[in-house]
Amino acid sequence: MISRRSLLASSLAAASLGATGLPALAKAPLSGRQVPGVFRQKIGSIEITALSDGFGPIGIEAFTNLDPAEAQRMLAAAGEKAMAPTAINAFVVNTGAKTYLVDTGMGSNKAFGPSLGRMRANLAAAGIEPGQIDAVILTHAHPDHAEGLITSEGKARFRNAEVILHEAEANFWLDEGIFSRAPEAAKPFFLSARNALKPYANRTRKVKDGEVAPGLTLQLAAGHTPGHAVIRVSSGKDQLLIAGDTLHNALFHTLRPETTFAFDSDGKQAAETRKKIFDMVATDGIPIAATHVPFPGFGRIVRDGQAYRYVPAQWGDLA
Repeated sequence: MISRRSLLASSLAAASLGATGLPALAKAPLSGRQVPGVFRQKIGSIEITALSDGFGPIGIEAFTNLDPAEAQRMLAAAGEKAMAPTAINAFVVNTGAKTYLVDTGMGSNKAFGPSLGRMRANLAAAGIEPGQIDAVILTHAHPDHAEGLITSEGKARFRNAEVILHEAEANFWLDEGIFSRAPEAAKPFFLSARNALKPYANRTRKVKDGEVAPGLTLQLAAGHTPGHAVIRVSSGKDQLLIAGDTLHNALFHTLRPETTFAFDSDGKQAAETRKKIFDMVATDGIPIAATHVPFPGFGRIVRDGQAYRYVPAQWGDLA
């Protein structure tokens, strides 16, 4: 029987042992590194794996019609002193029959800093080889979504994969007339998209809205780019919307959906698209996976008065 007297005696004995000069337990060394950026979630019978490509420094000034003082007040109300670095996530969709990668991260491109380009290592940590990817589906062809298609030598990283993207997106980046008329500041984005897509020229599938694979439906959600798209994953009664760049900040874009972003091709259209997407997923209770919300990017958009709120998903089993 454990009693107060026996507990006290045990404590005194432990204290006396500590005073005898016995060696202390060895301290664990500092790791200095984070665990792999891999997280899995089930949608019906489909397994979705979030992969972190890292994060990049995007400041408040990138939200072009948001007053900086108001942004600071929003951050303070959320308990944040400053805007956190922006995550970049990619998603593997495994249907059991085929394996799809939605977006690819920055690859070897270091234009946005050294803290990106980790998707390939995290893909390996997830136990997936590039040769196992049957198709890469692009929400759009910005560098942080498409440059991971290629190696540092400009060759195809996914040797067995086709590339699927909305025809409006492909036509925009590959059109010579549009490229020739583009501002000089925008031309690096055209060159990036063209270089990433070039090794897949003979296996690129340009699609309209609709099912692109069993359980995966692509829908135009233009504004951020002319052919920006979202992907609906459906299995049984379960659904998930891979929202791409519908939102770039889980706080600013839910509280102020009208907020435009520096890299939007049409900020007004992007804001209108965001409102429609938010209304749909909030009304129908559809969870989302987003590129630029904190890893792993799974969560829900819920209504909060006249605005919205992002609620991150909780860790859970895959059963």
